Amino acid sequence: MGHAGKILIVDDEVEALENCRRILSRLGHECLTEHDPVRALNVVQQERPGLVLTDLRMPGLSGIDVLNATKRFDPTIKVVLMTAFATVQTAVSSMRQGALDYILKPYTSKDLEDVAHRAFEESPRQNLSPVLARAKHPLRQIVGKSVAIQSVLSLVNKVARTDANILIYGESGTGKELVARAIHDHSQRANKPFVPVDCVSMPDALLESELFGHERGAFTGAHTAKAGLFETAHGGTVFLDEVSGMSQTLQSRLLRVLQERQFRRVGGTRYIDIDVRVIAASNRDLAEAQKKGEFREDLYYRLNVIPIVLPSLREREGDIEVLAREFLQRFMQQHRTAAGVMPTFEPAAVAALMSYSWPGNVRELQNVIERAAALADGPVIRLEHLPSNLRLASSEDSSMEGGSYKQVKQEVVRSFERNFLLELLQRHQWHMSNAAQEAGVDRKTIERMVKRHGLREPC
Repeated sequence: MGHAGKILIVDDEVEALENCRRILSRLGHECLTEHDPVRALNVVQQERPGLVLTDLRMPGLSGIDVLNATKRFDPTIKVVLMTAFATVQTAVSSMRQGALDYILKPYTSKDLEDVAHRAFEESPRQNLSPVLARAKHPLRQIVGKSVAIQSVLSLVNKVARTDANILIYGESGTGKELVARAIHDHSQRANKPFVPVDCVSMPDALLESELFGHERGAFTGAHTAKAGLFETAHGGTVFLDEVSGMSQTLQSRLLRVLQERQFRRVGGTRYIDIDVRVIAASNRDLAEAQKKGEFREDLYYRLNVIPIVLPSLREREGDIEVLAREFLQRFMQQHRTAAGVMPTFEPAAVAALMSYSWPGNVRELQNVIERAAALADGPVIRLEHLPSNLRLASSEDSSMEGGSYKQVKQEVVRSFERNFLLELLQRHQWHMSNAAQEAGVDRKTIERMVKRHGLREPC
């Protein structure tokens, strides 16, 4: 289980409330309960729980209302919705609005344990730069030993101490938000909110309202006043992802915020002072965009105080296998396969991962490993568990390597021997003598093979 933490449980059904509290308390968590969702919001502000578990349908306020209010107060608080009225639409909506997860009633103690584990998980990671060793969010840490990524981490260490605006460049999937979070987590603003904003996923008017908030009656449907994300991030960091997607109008408003450190809500007249650091990201060259008149030159120079360029995965020599093993360990734990056995890749699968070009970068690699972990029926990821495009790239790469026949043959034989041995031992519950008898060899041969392939009996 992850580290224990403070959990607020919100449910208008007293019996369900007490049942949930009892289960989570046994796991070592400090549990607060509230059957009134309005009063629950006061508890959030006074107690600052790490996780809020809230029912979806309640009188007064819905679970979505509790989610939105909690995230406006502190975006770092995790929120999970619980309901007997699950629909795909509601689940998707809640996740888009920042919910960590969504569980269906009647839930099991295992459901609650898993979601609490995710909320408070703090597991050690290998191959981390010292700058990230004390990060508050271990799963956001950046894994890699290549010169390319280590130079980025060195720069992160330097710029985190400053309050300068930063512009992060990189292809899609290279980890721009991870780097932004690392900068925030190691800055003087680390105890304040980190608020990410996707600048291309919302229409112009909605993005303006999200960033700057609105007053009641500012537009049709604005029944109440709403604080914007700049207000929510006061004292912390706003991360503007794909900032090149902003319209010229919003670019002008953003420039004014950066210059004057104040703004007005949509439909408002009062100026609101803010203290935020802005980190922007783009997969486009903003210097070229501003030359074409697609991005304001004055805004570009305001954002580009310190540029950070992230390498693509294909430029990170040696990191593909390191990242793949990191992801495999994580996803094997989630799928709970191969308990007690260190998950690994057969050589042919490693060769396929190394020969692929990874146009989707780290995000694509993560998705591939998650898929493989779900498909694997044991602790070994084989070539057949990888997508067809990776297998094809691997076979084409092998066929073009003149003189590599001996190497390929050795890899195939080694892979066959390891898989044969593992299946043989599993059939005989790791009884060496019985396994040797079936294979027609003596026990010492089996023991040597086990040592050579680094196999260990599961606990």
